[in-house]
Amino acid sequence: MYKSRMANIRSHSVVRLSHHFTPDPDTKFGLTTILRSGWLDASPNRGIRRESCPGDDVLYCLSGRGTVETCGMSFEVAPGELVWIDGTTPHAHSADTVAPWSVMWFRLAGNDTAALRRRFFGSGRPRLKIAHASELIGWFQHLFDTMGSRGIDTDVHLHAAVARFLQLVSAERAPAARAGLPAALARLTEAIRSTPHHPWTEEQMEAAAGLSASQIRRLFRQHLDSTPRSFVRRERIIMAQAIMLESRLPIYEVAQTCGFFDAYHFSRDFRRVTGISPKDWRELESGL
Repeated sequence: MYKSRMANIRSHSVVRLSHHFTPDPDTKFGLTTILRSGWLDASPNRGIRRESCPGDDVLYCLSGRGTVETCGMSFEVAPGELVWIDGTTPHAHSADTVAPWSVMWFRLAGNDTAALRRRFFGSGRPRLKIAHASELIGWFQHLFDTMGSRGIDTDVHLHAAVARFLQLVSAERAPAARAGLPAALARLTEAIRSTPHHPWTEEQMEAAAGLSASQIRRLFRQHLDSTPRSFVRRERIIMAQAIMLESRLPIYEVAQTCGFFDAYHFSRDFRRVTGISPKDWRELESGL
């Protein structure tokens, strides 16, 4: 079916769906939103080239192929692949000359879409193979219905749709997370959460998980996108936050209680994770 379709290449692009949304001025700076969306069956070489645009374009290739230029890179996009295009820098995309693509797409806008893109793709190619296509296509269909209805609180519904999209992308990047944590990793993380102030040396982690240190590092990276040390540090900071709100212990005692080497290392790690010092955080959250 696909080959016969490609043998009769369309000479004109077909816009199956096209939606636009203008955010409410009172909420557009507080909500992530979607400005445009659509579904296009492109003709050969059909494409665009821009210096910039207001938002990032996200394309999902249903069939055919195309080429994308973004973030200083040029690469081909195949069926079943999703690509995130940086709208703040020069970019382009075009359909293949032999097998022009059919794409569903949307334009994402918000306070810092670049941070979202880096969160999922880092500095590499912003491209992802989608294994659960039906979920993503269902999401697009819901998006089209939302933008087409123009109902009350559309901006809120689009903000929720963005959150759901990011959940889908996250699950695609870490498919093992769909099945939950392996028993050994679940056992270890639960032990760390219950006693984050313990030293948690490699030997202690190996004993709790029943695995080697290299296996533990691999599981943390695969299922939690973290390292064992980073996980322990974050759990200690969560413990410290509770103590700082529930008591008036000096900061250096909080650090010792939660397993940090000293107040300096505690303050450094706390600021690195939260963006604020322990003292300032305590005053802010306590309303002092």
